[in-house]
Amino acid sequence: MRIAQILNPKCVVLDLEGSSKREVLEALAQPLIDLRPDVDRGDLINVLVKREEASSTAIADGIAIPHGKVSLGEEVLAVFGRNSGGLDFGSVDGQPTKLFFLLVSPESHPSLHLRWLAHIASLLKNPEFRNSLLAAETPDEVLSLIDEEERARPEPS
Repeated sequence: MRIAQILNPKCVVLDLEGSSKREVLEALAQPLIDLRPDVDRGDLINVLVKREEASSTAIADGIAIPHGKVSLGEEVLAVFGRNSGGLDFGSVDGQPTKLFFLLVSPESHPSLHLRWLAHIASLLKNPEFRNSLLAAETPDEVLSLIDEEERARPEPS
């Protein structure tokens, strides 16, 4: 389970913007939609907004993992977004959110969705790793940092 399998370099947004949750979600979803025009933009945004309405995916420490399940075949897709100054995303600790991992999974594989969520959350527990993501200057550097962090951990069973 490696993020490089689901995160295309074109889906790394280093200057994420938005003044509302919906705008942030739209900005996160756009590179995925550009890459995969078969994914229905309206459906994806609605799924993500409904998930946020149920409870915020901003889990503290400047991290949010918005996610949802849509019809997209068998693939899991991800988008990494960063706003160095932080955005209000309704974090449980009340702090601005700086790092976003959007996770989109097929409706047909709920257990795979949960495994990916757990994997991403586990990686982001490391404050040094979070700081390195905040300092990365290019999408390739982000992907390299993620790869290094994953290689430093035992492969999940």
